[in-house]
Amino acid sequence: MSSHSEIHYEVVWPKSPLAIQTRPLAERLDTLEDKRVGFLWDFLFRGHELFPVIEKELQNRFTGIEIVGYDEFGNTHGGDEAEVIAALPNRLRDRRIDAVVSGVGC
Repeated sequence: MSSHSEIHYEVVWPKSPLAIQTRPLAERLDTLEDKRVGFLWDFLFRGHELFPVIEKELQNRFTGIEIVGYDEFGNTHGGDEAEVIAALPNRLRDRRIDAVVSGVGC
């Protein structure tokens, strides 16, 4: 009778540990009526075509909605991306933005 030796394999978890701590999500708005919505864009894929369509549809659905265009906030992907992103909280607060639509294209 042949002897069976146990075979052992080392297993490595392929996922890295979290590098940042997660935060709770912001409280959701009940409606976009009478709200100011800011558009953000990375200037990569057809935002100049898509944002006017989104704006029109939002205005058809929600009375009193005001749109603040992506040109107010800068390119969220360009050479000055880090500065644009770092400045966003203050810029959103200064413009009294209640919600954001962020367009990211590839």
